[in-house]
Amino acid sequence: MVKRLRYFTVDGLKTKEDEKKVKEALENLDGVLRLGVDLDAEAVEVEYEDERITKEMMAKVLQSHGYFMRI
Repeated sequence: MVKRLRYFTVDGLKTKEDEKKVKEALENLDGVLRLGVDLDAEAVEVEYEDERITKEMMAKVLQSHGYFMRI
């Protein structure tokens, strides 16, 4: 198991409501170990197991909620 800690810019991540939606979308995905949100930077910090989930999979989930994650 390889753990990765990555920071991703998320377009549209501006308000507390956005933060809540992004957290709900990513927190319970299989392989996501820890998630942090920085509204000022419009970014998320994700620690994840790259054998269980990819950054592309996370980006697709966020896109389905109306956010664009730069990978």
